Amino acid sequence: MVHPDVESYPYLLKAQGLTKRFGSLTANQSIQLEVKPGSIHAILGENGAGKSTLMKMLYGVYEPDEGEIWMDGETVSLHPPTRARAKGIGMVFQDFRVIPAMTVLDNIALSVEKGWRIRRKSLRNRIVEVSSKYGLAVDPDAFVWQLDLGQRQRLEIVKVLLAPGTRIIIFDEPTSVLVPQEVESFLQMLDLLRRDGYGILLITHKINEVLACADQVTVLRSGRVSHQMSREEGLDGDALISAMLGDKALKPVLKPAPNSSEVRPEVLRVENGTIRGDHGEEVLADFQLSMRHGEIVGVAGISGSGQRELAEALFGLRKLASGTLTVHGKPLRGGDVRAFMEAGVSFVSEDPIKESVIPGFTILEHMVLDGIPVRNKGVGIDWRHIRSELENSEEAKSLALADAGRRADQLSGGNVQRMVLSRALIRKPDILIISYPSRGLDIGTTLTIQQRLIELAERGTAILLFSEDLDELFKLSDKLVVLAGKRLLGPYLPSETDKAQIGARMLKGESA
Repeated sequence: MVHPDVESYPYLLKAQGLTKRFGSLTANQSIQLEVKPGSIHAILGENGAGKSTLMKMLYGVYEPDEGEIWMDGETVSLHPPTRARAKGIGMVFQDFRVIPAMTVLDNIALSVEKGWRIRRKSLRNRIVEVSSKYGLAVDPDAFVWQLDLGQRQRLEIVKVLLAPGTRIIIFDEPTSVLVPQEVESFLQMLDLLRRDGYGILLITHKINEVLACADQVTVLRSGRVSHQMSREEGLDGDALISAMLGDKALKPVLKPAPNSSEVRPEVLRVENGTIRGDHGEEVLADFQLSMRHGEIVGVAGISGSGQRELAEALFGLRKLASGTLTVHGKPLRGGDVRAFMEAGVSFVSEDPIKESVIPGFTILEHMVLDGIPVRNKGVGIDWRHIRSELENSEEAKSLALADAGRRADQLSGGNVQRMVLSRALIRKPDILIISYPSRGLDIGTTLTIQQRLIELAERGTAILLFSEDLDELFKLSDKLVVLAGKRLLGPYLPSETDKAQIGARMLKGESA
């Protein structure tokens, strides 16, 4: 599996002058970079900087409007992706390309086997071998719907590694789906791949991960290369942040000290709640939850511990198997989402690309769905007024929302996240259930969102915050609960516990 260096050409891939336009928008302008064997090249930048567009050109999703791509000493066309894969380029996307109803083995077979006959025993042995070598524990016979996000990512990586001739692997924001305990293992896996001669392209916005593993770094800002450096020259975190942000300054998140004497009215309560998963399995059993006016309740837990099911139950997308749920003292039943919305509940899901985007709809059209109130004009909708409301809103301005006329299904993952967050914040709900608000977002946007959530709580919104980032949970939360072993543990006060204790409860439950 060791890939020999190409002696006559010191790179596996070289891009020169790559430019990509979408109408009047220039997403990438004259990009230069190299991918060397046995090397990790990080592509760093804010959301909307052009990282994903560049990677999609290198994987053949888009054809460059200008520029050249060189491999093995000659120019190549990588579009469509079948050509890129034939040249040995694999990509692990943010939105995993898997079929939940099929097993791990069958998903991999669809990608790497040719013809109608699947050599199941041989493929199973290869899956086990690669999984063991690179620390990618995944059960070939497990159904994908049984896997958490971290396990689904391992499946995608194994699929790429087993594809014939893979020598370059592109990772698109890979740690955005991982809990803190999994990130270190992921970086160790990258090091093993580097030692075996693979060329790695790592799209990220996380400075610490770049400093930990990258051999070369290319920073994109507004679609252009703003900085390039190598580990041999010395990687400097402050220089990378400056190259990413330009003249924009980072503002610290400020949360007011809690008023311990204040008794806030309760806005949501669950008594003796039990929730079942998509296949009837018990996910959370006999739990209690209370949320109060202007309170941020942080939810910690290892991925797949019931976060999605709990969030859906509190927005009416999923029925409680048993127990009661009240909002403002009024009992509500799952299955009637409109009743939850009318009670002032808003929801930002954990997978907005999959669950919150309607193909063909613009950002503006998405904004009237549980966001900006519709204003009629004659027999139609006054879209000019709605556009003005959106463009003048502080939420859209602070989150640097993309142009209202752009199609949402053509946005990067980070820009979709900005859209759904802007819509939720503009509504100023009584209760906001929000899952992983900073997932896949750059440092500047993350700090802006965190400050916006604090300001929303100060105005009285009760917020249930799901996050895999313990730093974020401790920074924002008034109290914490932990999902572990089908139980909801807590609440805990951040001032009376620490990240190590919460992390232990995430892993060991009540026995920690």
